[in-house]
Amino acid sequence: MCKMTSATAAADLRSRLCGFVTDEAGAVTVDWVVLTGAAVGLCIGMFASVNTGIYSVGEGLGQRLSEATVKDLGTVNDW
Repeated sequence: MCKMTSATAAADLRSRLCGFVTDEAGAVTVDWVVLTGAAVGLCIGMFASVNTGIYSVGEGLGQRLSEATVKDLGTVNDW
């Protein structure tokens, strides 16, 4: 059995913490997660801002089409 004192436990914890902070093995993953989250956030913001304009254009177009009249062209290609 190994007897561990509080001083050796603190030194072990400190060395493990320093190793964790200086390790860059997962840094690329964190960068990709942040960049992907930013891209998704920008897309959601863009769709939210464009959404109201699209609905108003669609409603205006639908109203104009419903008010339109169809003219009779007669017989087409009547030789």
